[in-house]
Amino acid sequence: MTQGWSDTFPPDRPARTRITESALKTSSVLLLAGALTLAAGTALVARVLMKPPPPVTIIKEVEAAKPVVYQVLAARRDLSPGAFLDAAALEWRERPEASVHASHFTAAGEGERRTQERSLTGAALRRPLAAGEPLSNDMLVRPGEPGFIAAVLSPGMRAISIPTSAVSSNAGLVSAGDWVDVILSLERGTSSETTAGSEAKNPLVSLAAQTILRHVRVLALNNNAASIAPAGTKEETAADRPRTSSARPHFETLTLEVTPEAAEKLAVAKEAGTLQVALRGVHDEVEDIQPAAARQVTRIDDATAIFRAPTGSATAVTVKTFQGNQQGVLSFNRAP
Repeated sequence: MTQGWSDTFPPDRPARTRITESALKTSSVLLLAGALTLAAGTALVARVLMKPPPPVTIIKEVEAAKPVVYQVLAARRDLSPGAFLDAAALEWRERPEASVHASHFTAAGEGERRTQERSLTGAALRRPLAAGEPLSNDMLVRPGEPGFIAAVLSPGMRAISIPTSAVSSNAGLVSAGDWVDVILSLERGTSSETTAGSEAKNPLVSLAAQTILRHVRVLALNNNAASIAPAGTKEETAADRPRTSSARPHFETLTLEVTPEAAEKLAVAKEAGTLQVALRGVHDEVEDIQPAAARQVTRIDDATAIFRAPTGSATAVTVKTFQGNQQGVLSFNRAP
């Protein structure tokens, strides 16, 4: 029996079957891709969950190191050359370490500050010191050091020394820094030069004195100018008491602060007679002295009436007369 074409070559699959297989393949691929994506996501989530948390960083604020500061002694106000230092003129100020020099006065505590202040009491400035400017050792001159008198001299004034003694200096009671009047005492003439009989018999009648300078400051006695400076606060100890009660030192010269004209007057006066000083009180005011009063001369008759000639008929004046080789004496009564 003869087979037909259809038996030898079967017909092709239907188109619907081919579409179904293609859809199944696509679904499988998508399912596989989804499964892989889900697995990858699960792995990532698991990794994230299993990863330990990062360490916590603690930020702590550290305070910056404070700059080193020093307590430095400075001027409280503007100070002029020759000004004396005391607690009222100085104050302690903080200054950074970079601006502090070895010559500055520094202190760490209250006790050291008080000690520094006491050590500077009485010292004078060599040059001007502005308010707030640190004080240094090279700016100072202390009593007894060279240049101290020149530093404390007032502008336009001069320092001149005059001879003195225990009597003329008030038995040593005058100290540097006191104010005095200067008195010139001298003898106007000898007995041989006088013509009055009373003066010939009483040389004291020719004595006279005059105050030539008033309200003059004493700068030093001999070469000691320590007491011109303000006194410190040193407490008296047992070792100091015997020296305090001992005899006062002897001074041979007084150094006075005067004007240039007064210095010339003193230079002449100390050659003409004896100079004495009269101590003035601290509460005295400088009075305006008239020229006539300044030239007033005190004579023995102004001090006492003992040497005055008697009045009336008593002989008060005698006059020597010369006639050739003959000499005589004439007596005259004083006018009432």
